[in-house]
Amino acid sequence: DLQDSNIPHRTKTRELILAAWQDYFEVLKADLKKAAGKISFTSDIWSVENLDLYLAMTVHWI
Repeated sequence: DLQDSNIPHRTKTRELILAAWQDYFEVLKADLKKAAGKISFTSDIWSVENLDLYLAMTVHWI
């Protein structure tokens, strides 16, 4: 049975997400340093009608 005590608070969830991202970012940096060829970056910025702003970035490497 799911109880309230099984669900982390929003601040704990944020903390866990940030920690996971920081761990992944270190792995990503190491991978990019070992890239055999060129690294290509692309980006796109857009907004929607309610003026929410978005930024997307992609990276390609071999």
